[in-house]
Amino acid sequence: MSNGLNKSTSKFVLDMEYGLAKCGSCLISEIARALGEDIKLGYTIERLCDNLVNLYPEEKEQIWKNYLNEVKRNIDMENAIVLFDDSDINKEYSKKLEDLDRVIDGSSPDKKIVNGYHVCEATVLTKNEKQPMSIYSKIYSCKSDNFISKNNYTLESITAAEEIVGEDFIGVFDRGYDDQKIFDYMSKKNHKFVIRLEDGRNLLFKGKKRSVGEVSKTRKGKIAMKLLFDNNEEVEVMLSNTKAVLPYNKKEYNLVIVYGLSEEKPMKILTNIEIKGKEDVIKIVRLYMSRWKIEEHFRGKKQEYDFENMRVRTLESMNNLNMLLTIHLGHIAIIADKINKNLLTIKIIYASKSLKDKTVVWLSQIARGIKNMLAYAHEGIKEWEDITVKVHEKQLQLQL
Repeated sequence: MSNGLNKSTSKFVLDMEYGLAKCGSCLISEIARALGEDIKLGYTIERLCDNLVNLYPEEKEQIWKNYLNEVKRNIDMENAIVLFDDSDINKEYSKKLEDLDRVIDGSSPDKKIVNGYHVCEATVLTKNEKQPMSIYSKIYSCKSDNFISKNNYTLESITAAEEIVGEDFIGVFDRGYDDQKIFDYMSKKNHKFVIRLEDGRNLLFKGKKRSVGEVSKTRKGKIAMKLLFDNNEEVEVMLSNTKAVLPYNKKEYNLVIVYGLSEEKPMKILTNIEIKGKEDVIKIVRLYMSRWKIEEHFRGKKQEYDFENMRVRTLESMNNLNMLLTIHLGHIAIIADKINKNLLTIKIIYASKSLKDKTVVWLSQIARGIKNMLAYAHEGIKEWEDITVKVHEKQLQLQL
């Protein structure tokens, strides 16, 4: 990650990545403790905070470029699946952070509105085990002076995917992205997409405008499919598909309806992927269900690294810290992608002492395993630093 950086910034990157891995926390004080330096803790905290605030744009660009080179080596460039979603950072009791916004706390049962920030994220799945690797992650506030719109960050995340894998990727979106701007952009760029629709979305069926919620009640699922969830629960669902036209642009798409996931309402998915038979319908549903991997990515970020508890005050510092954490999580995804080929990965998961033998996303298990193993690194960061010791030459002496 430090290629092209000066020695001071390289050391800072090493300190942060090691500290995140060992302490499993976004708190700078905990990262400082994990380094185990032979100086006062306050001096270490001050140094890390100064470096976090004073990262130059060209340094951040170089670090991120190095990370994306790693991403490209570990994904299927020809059949890339990119998951897009929004999250939030709950700062309910904070008052003095920069541009504090009001957000819906997605983790609370009653979805209460609290102080916090929005997070826009895009992850691409790895080659073998389909683990999520983030390629775009931005913390933002609607109250910032440079804020334009939420769609602007969404388009930035799509552009980030284009820069890595080109046009030939499949974008998977939740119903929060049921928006004409997203349909238009994805169609214009010839990207394939799978988007869950809101019940109120109107489509043209046989020339008549009707809501997808109304249409879903009039059809019956004809294709049987089984879905296996992370808790080993197997659910049988029924699928139905039909052609549909968006009224505003008169373009025809495929609508897939999933019955059985919820007793209340079936799930409606719109896609521009061609459907020739029932195998294609099942493939589209599996593509959409892979979206839960980005949810697991968010959950691991918050639970294993205390992401919402970060105590830096400015948005720039938050995004710098988020970038370093994103890189760390990306390397965990690379480790997880070799779960059946690498003995080290198996030993890390064993060290995590997890209850589950198998899971869909290995982030939490590997994070805990690394943390437990690094607990034996009693010398701290010194064991990992490449320190050049200067040899002081003796002064030349002439014997009289």
